[in-house]
Amino acid sequence: MGELLFYGIAGLVYLFSFSVQRKLKSTYARWSQVRNLRNKPGGVVARTILDTNGLQPVRVDPVGGTLTDHYDPRVKQVRLAEANYAQPSVAAMAVSAHECGHALQDAEDYRPMELKMALVPVANAGARFGLPAAILGSFMGLPILVQLGILGYAGSILLTFLTLPVEFNASRRALAQLETLGLVSEEGRAGVQEVLRAAAMTYVAGVASSAGYLIYLVIAFGGSLMRRPGGPQPPGDAS
Repeated sequence: MGELLFYGIAGLVYLFSFSVQRKLKSTYARWSQVRNLRNKPGGVVARTILDTNGLQPVRVDPVGGTLTDHYDPRVKQVRLAEANYAQPSVAAMAVSAHECGHALQDAEDYRPMELKMALVPVANAGARFGLPAAILGSFMGLPILVQLGILGYAGSILLTFLTLPVEFNASRRALAQLETLGLVSEEGRAGVQEVLRAAAMTYVAGVASSAGYLIYLVIAFGGSLMRRPGGPQPPGDAS
């Protein structure tokens, strides 16, 4: 029963994540073929938004890979995938403006972003060691280890949930900046929104994936959560 439950959840998670990634790639590819209103590469769009908002110290640099764009608050740097940095497409404009949205959040001390960054080390540890700790605790008959493992994994999910409002807010800021600066046409606006929605769904998929595995952990190791330490229990009994 435990294995069937795990593979069922894993299958649903994979199908959802696969469909979301496919949608993102197709949307990004389509709008990468459409030039933006001002024919500005993503790097120039980012530089324009940052300078207009008094963020001249924030650097804009290209980085290798596809859709590897991100903002690094530690060094105040917007990093854009080489294609987005150099191409004057609607997709490049949308992604560049979104990353600038994070820079604006950082400059304004946006609380959800600060909380997210503060939780990153703890959440990463929970995601990495939570599941192995729960499984090990079940094998060794140590309910406390099972509890700690599940709590650690649940903590990592909190970071994923906090990511959603941060990303949505950055997208709203991105669209507002593009409209205020006159960088987007009516067609381009629709394209920007579509790209940003597709990208946001990847974070929704992340939340769904994490929540699905947490549900599995709670069901599979539910008995160990309440049981006092005793002799080792066969893993098949955990379900």
